[in-house]
Amino acid sequence: MQICFVISAIIIIASIIMTIKFKENLKTKIVIVIISSIAALAILVFPFMEEKNNTFKVLDSVFYSLKCLGLNQDFSIISNIDLLTINGFLYAIFIYGLFLALPILTASVILIFLGDMFVKVKFAINKNRRLYIFSEMNEKSLMVAKKILKRKGNMAKIVFANFDRERNKEDIKALKITDKILDLKIGNENKVTFYLISENEEENLENALELITKYHNRDKTKIYVVNNSDVATVILDSSNKGKINVEIINETERMVYDLLDRIPLYLNSEKNKISVLIVGCGRVGQEFLKTAVWCGQIIGYELEINVIDINSEKIKEKLEIDNPELLNNYNINFIDADIKSKKAEEEIQRLKSTNYVFVSMESDEKNIDTAILLRKIFLKNDKENFNRRPIINLWIDNESKKERINKLVNERNNSYNLNAFGSIKDMYYDNCIINSKLESLAKQVHLSYNPKDTTLKQYNLLEYNKCSSRATALHLKYKLFSVLKDKYTNNLEEDLKNYEMIVNDEVIEKLSENEHERWNAYTRSIGYTTSSIEDVKKYIKNTGDYRHFLAKLHPALVDYKDLDSVSESLSKLCNKEINLKENDRMIIRNMPEILKNHVRRGVVKNEE
Repeated sequence: MQICFVISAIIIIASIIMTIKFKENLKTKIVIVIISSIAALAILVFPFMEEKNNTFKVLDSVFYSLKCLGLNQDFSIISNIDLLTINGFLYAIFIYGLFLALPILTASVILIFLGDMFVKVKFAINKNRRLYIFSEMNEKSLMVAKKILKRKGNMAKIVFANFDRERNKEDIKALKITDKILDLKIGNENKVTFYLISENEEENLENALELITKYHNRDKTKIYVVNNSDVATVILDSSNKGKINVEIINETERMVYDLLDRIPLYLNSEKNKISVLIVGCGRVGQEFLKTAVWCGQIIGYELEINVIDINSEKIKEKLEIDNPELLNNYNINFIDADIKSKKAEEEIQRLKSTNYVFVSMESDEKNIDTAILLRKIFLKNDKENFNRRPIINLWIDNESKKERINKLVNERNNSYNLNAFGSIKDMYYDNCIINSKLESLAKQVHLSYNPKDTTLKQYNLLEYNKCSSRATALHLKYKLFSVLKDKYTNNLEEDLKNYEMIVNDEVIEKLSENEHERWNAYTRSIGYTTSSIEDVKKYIKNTGDYRHFLAKLHPALVDYKDLDSVSESLSKLCNKEINLKENDRMIIRNMPEILKNHVRRGVVKNEE
């Protein structure tokens, strides 16, 4: 009996450890415990079976344990245990415990299975409603779901796949299904939007590829994929998506765009100079640097970007490899220093014209500490009136910290004037990087180039098309600022009225040149370099295009004044008329209408 007791105890303890250690769903955990309990009980009652043949004795023990699942056990077997001894008493308690646990566990599994079946039935009958299906429930997906429910109400049906009852406790009006997103069966009548917002970005990409294969020819289907890598763009652009609209969500890029849209680089600038200071130039800082380069191309303004990072030399080397023409064509300076060093403070003191600061270090705590330090340095070294206040933006993941930082004051109740951004609520609810206003404006930019593409097929074909249109869209308000000057109000309706009062051929030509300068900077920021006409002659035979997308070569990366010559040469090579300047002029001519549509419609209807 003692051996049976020890073995049973080991089995139960092992099953408990397994359920804690392995991240299975609740249903699987209960099944593991049931099987372990049946085995443990079978071992415990084995000595009391009357069969002499050990094989039949084992079968009887197992059969007895199985009957306990339905409260059909024979309690008389316990009478054979000597309850007057400690060992016997504990032995009996252990058996009674399993007698009680097995039917409870059985009922739990039945209820879970019935619950899942009920949810699946509800899922199947929602044929006339748009389905918003999330790959899992987490903080990000909950933010998006709440945003959808706020906007759509009962018209939307939210579905969370791969639901874990133990891990996910949030109460939200949604169907919660334990099946994985790839295992769901969706009727052809449904309009469906998939949100692949797992914390595992590689899993998001894999699920996207599987869904594309599964629903290749399905209408009314869109997939959002959260993935911040360039590899995801290459792989998904190479996939034959059929009728499915796939959109990659690069969180870093979109939050940087959103920041520069809400808080433009030209704010607080003086003497027609934009001076940007980046402290911490990791993944987020580099994304901001590249965006600031093309965002800061403003008529009559000088742009200077200074980077302070303890690994500045390595970052510079990486940029020289990834973006060969970026550092040579723009005023970007790298300062190799710890922000808390004497060298860094001396360099900041030297940067008298800094008007815009971006802080992005390894942690929220470091970002807060650095932002406060910078504010102190700027104020302390303003010897004229001790009131120098460049805009200081800092990336903060934590929502509660973000709210406190934006209200941060010192002991005398003086505000630090810090702008914290980048929290999950920022990204997925407030500014909503999915289906944002900037995205709607980008679609209108695309339609100005391709008015026949009313279904946005070409827009959705390649991620490059979307990214390029977003960049153009973001810079439109910068263009208004550059020509309106003192009349600029930062109110789009007012600024459009003022623009229409001054616009003429000269203004259009100035803005067209500015648009080309912005495009040059943007194209270099994504790694393109200039190709000569002689180079084009060599590769056009293989590519069929004057642009080499794989080698990232483009002959239009020249000054605006040289575009006519390049256009003439390309026209001869391609046997068709190419007017590169006209492409720039077209967006400027269409700019008022694009922005008016944006004001009138707010958000372009797409998958909704």
